[in-house]
Amino acid sequence: MISKIEVWGDSILRGVVLDPATRRYSRLKEASCVALSSRALGIPAENHARFGMTSEKGRVVMEREIPAHAEGEAALIGFGGNDIDYDWRAVAADPHAEHLPHTPPKRFCENMRAMVCLARSRGMEPLLMTLPPIDAVRYYEWIGRDIEGKENILVWLGDVQQIYRSHAAYNRLVVELARQLGCRLVDLRASFLENGDYRPYLCMDGIHPNAEGHALMERVFLRYARENLRTA
Repeated sequence: MISKIEVWGDSILRGVVLDPATRRYSRLKEASCVALSSRALGIPAENHARFGMTSEKGRVVMEREIPAHAEGEAALIGFGGNDIDYDWRAVAADPHAEHLPHTPPKRFCENMRAMVCLARSRGMEPLLMTLPPIDAVRYYEWIGRDIEGKENILVWLGDVQQIYRSHAAYNRLVVELARQLGCRLVDLRASFLENGDYRPYLCMDGIHPNAEGHALMERVFLRYARENLRTA
């Protein structure tokens, strides 16, 4: 029976949203998918997720903050969005150079594998999650809002939807890792895509789920937990 959920991830699991009026980021706090799911399931959750976190940084945080013994707990691990991101200013400055993501695929897989193994070593049930889809057009406009020569980003990309394809490729890495490791996988992405036009569930930056997106994620988490985990 799951007695507690420990969460490691980036700003999505932290509940970060973009306010369209102020164009500033804030946290949903009690309305985030983690807080909503914790209350609905009656299971405490400790949220270690952070804004801007990559799997590289998350692995360090997990090694530092994970309990020594956590039998009966679940570890929700969600990374990828920042790992596949780039130094867009550098791309705009030299669109004909080679540019690597913050965390290349091989290293991303190593980090995710290490976190799953670490959770299991402490008696925890690891849960990987797929990445909610992004809106490439909105994201391009957001990242280029204050970059001189932002059109050079498109020169390097080839077309704006390459942002979506790269993001989807890291999602496939997560799915394959779950298969290889025999790890539980919560498929958030499928639920967004099943809604057809998923853009209403995203903030204006095209990558962070908004309040409606977090409510959708809560429904996915609850359904998965009730069908696959002993929570009560």
